[in-house]
Amino acid sequence: MMSGRWRTRLTVGATATLVLALVPLVVDAQEANGFDGYIQSGTCATPTEDLRVELTSEGDHDVEQYLARTGADDDTVVVGYYGSPGVPGFGFSAIYTDQVFSLVISEAGGPVACGDILQPVQDEFGEAGAAVVQLLPIADSAVRGMAVIERAALERELDVTPTRVRILLSTNGDATAAQPVAGLDGYVQGGTCATPGSRLRVSLESDGDHDISPFLAQTDDSAEPVTVAYYGAAFAPGFGLASTYTDQAFSLAVTDAETGDPVACGDILQPDDDDFAQAGLALVHVVPGGESGVDGFALIERIAMERELDVTPTRVRILLFAPPVTTS
Repeated sequence: MMSGRWRTRLTVGATATLVLALVPLVVDAQEANGFDGYIQSGTCATPTEDLRVELTSEGDHDVEQYLARTGADDDTVVVGYYGSPGVPGFGFSAIYTDQVFSLVISEAGGPVACGDILQPVQDEFGEAGAAVVQLLPIADSAVRGMAVIERAALERELDVTPTRVRILLSTNGDATAAQPVAGLDGYVQGGTCATPGSRLRVSLESDGDHDISPFLAQTDDSAEPVTVAYYGAAFAPGFGLASTYTDQAFSLAVTDAETGDPVACGDILQPDDDDFAQAGLALVHVVPGGESGVDGFALIERIAMERELDVTPTRVRILLFAPPVTTS
């Protein structure tokens, strides 16, 4: 696997009070309007010509620039790049065969990042129909990220793309990756990461032991499982996405599950693109606190109400970087 420049740091916080000295939020290198992608047969290091399935989306690109408003006049920042294209003709179950596949991200027709699609180890991910892919830079590229390949629900005869790929990209080149941990937790707070408030704190809720867990995958039958990323899809009960469109500031904190110490934080900014606003999405760049922490993204989604049983209409998908995985 080709890889870029990475930093690996231990997730240890100094205090349980979340006041962090944050690295800049803005994506500051190789900014592009967007990226495209495809799934190919073979690994990133040894691709074959047996299969190539182009990703499909309604926009100009499969993965588009996510601009957010800073709250200062009309200023905006590039939080990252996000897309959820379909993969017509590629079934999620193909991951569980003896065939090998990889996901390629391209810009202007040339590949800039790639990740091998590995079979998840945990049964719950397989049953949920989700597989996380680690996307590493190719050659001198600074594009890196993560993707979640999901089995989508069939909706009558109109749905011909039963597999969808959520892709999150950064063009920073470097990433602060978490050392092995059993899991991480999180909460939404009032105020920014730099100046948090004390009047609101909504803890995320999930079915597992932690809000964010290591995604373990198998490189081959004989090798030990590897951690591709840290992933979670928790709920934020009582916090509505519409709150981000008010004058109030909010931020998302990630904490060490054992100590409760903060290890990362990201300000929740209002999207500048109407398409994201109408879809009920907000992308958050979760950055390390000071000299320790973890790096990644969170996708805050407004979900549909399901009768009177649904009391948590906001879901927070969190993807955090792990050290690069190398495969043959």
